[in-house]
Amino acid sequence: MGIYIAYSEKNRILNNKIVKGSRGISIEQSNHNSIVSNKVSKCRYGIYLLNSKENRVSKNTVLENREYGLLLSASNGNTLSGNIVSDNSRGIHIGNSDGNTLSNNAISLNEVNGLFVCPRSDKNLVFNNYFNNTLNVEANNGTSNAYNNPKTEGKNIAGGPYIGGNYWAAPNGTGFSENATDADGDGIADERYRFETSYYIDYLPLVAYKPPEPVLPVANLSTSVPEGYALFSVQFTDLSKNSTSRSWDFENDGTIDSSEEIHVYTYSVSGIYTVNLTIANENGTDSKLVTINVEEENVTEVLPGSEPGTPEGDFSSPGNTDTTESQAEQGSGLKEISSIPGFEMIYGIFGLLAIFLYKGTSK
Repeated sequence: MGIYIAYSEKNRILNNKIVKGSRGISIEQSNHNSIVSNKVSKCRYGIYLLNSKENRVSKNTVLENREYGLLLSASNGNTLSGNIVSDNSRGIHIGNSDGNTLSNNAISLNEVNGLFVCPRSDKNLVFNNYFNNTLNVEANNGTSNAYNNPKTEGKNIAGGPYIGGNYWAAPNGTGFSENATDADGDGIADERYRFETSYYIDYLPLVAYKPPEPVLPVANLSTSVPEGYALFSVQFTDLSKNSTSRSWDFENDGTIDSSEEIHVYTYSVSGIYTVNLTIANENGTDSKLVTINVEEENVTEVLPGSEPGTPEGDFSSPGNTDTTESQAEQGSGLKEISSIPGFEMIYGIFGLLAIFLYKGTSK
């Protein structure tokens, strides 16, 4: 025998390794003891409670025991939680025992059954355990035993967001929880699990939980105009998706200029500006950059007496064909006048003067 306690209370049995005994840890007629973080293997009985009440059996590893991994006989009000019970002949056996709570245990690959509850065991609560045995539970028709708790927020043994019933797997992959549907994604199967060996039901059986993909923010924006002459204004509009906050930096200088969805910003100095929109939600951040080109306004000086853009006194440019043609017409007319007898052409400094000279003939 490994460790034996009888008629004793409030003992702590911690961190022991027991191999190849008749009974690994045996608690008899003893109450309010803690059996925690022990490893018991290859014994006849792994951990055995007989006529003992309100003991805590937690975080133990119970492997390859010949008859029982964890056995309760005429023991009431005990708590079995967080234990690994695997590769035994029988996993957990509850005989003539009432009011015990089994939760967060991993009970797998036991030969005869994972859990046995005899017909004279009543008011036991079994929830949030992982079962993976050929026969997971042999639940005889005791009174008021329960195989699920009310649905409560909290991470369950299968990784889901709610605690309820148990996870029911099978070594060949055909277990109820491995194939059940979960339309609303809460980690609870859409259908209840009915035991084959009794009228008991797990009303909130667990399923393998796949957390939803996180919704990430996607930054996007639009501008009313991408370029122009200073002084000019641009309207920026946030077109992002899945965001809960935003910040605008219209000159990319590290200063947050606005958090509005739509904002009009005025650029007074020429230059090339990078606009940075940053958005965020609970899953991350994203940014979008655009460039605004602000040019210096081109001002042309206009001299008195000349058209804008035409050099003063330049009448031979392609834009002055009318003036050239007018001058040609005037020259042609003057030649015709000068050919008339009695006329002479005199050009003065103040303009063109035509003088008619009469030349008399002698008689």
